[in-house]
Amino acid sequence: MGQADYLALGDYNATCSLCGFKRKASQLVKNWQGWYRCPEHNEPRQPQDFVRGVTDIQSVPWAQPDTWTLVPGAPNLQGSATAGVAIAGLAVSGYSIMVPTNPPN
Repeated sequence: MGQADYLALGDYNATCSLCGFKRKASQLVKNWQGWYRCPEHNEPRQPQDFVRGVTDIQSVPWAQPDTWTLVPGAPNLQGSATAGVAIAGLAVSGYSIMVPTNPPN
């Protein structure tokens, strides 16, 4: 005969999910994982399970694209200077350069 082997109307025998001892179901408690355990074996949920991360916004509040202006009379620094690499008819000869209108400080 175990300690739970007695008649209790409306109650039944159950075992602890940790130690395996037989007790009455009304003596066991349900833990946060859904298992029924003895009151002395029940452990609270880890508080770190409830921690939420803080969003880190890494974008700037506002931004605008760089604006470029065509300056006539300057040599074309955008093209290739390697012989035999350019395809005939695609290279445009002339003197122009793109410079930013709002250069960085």
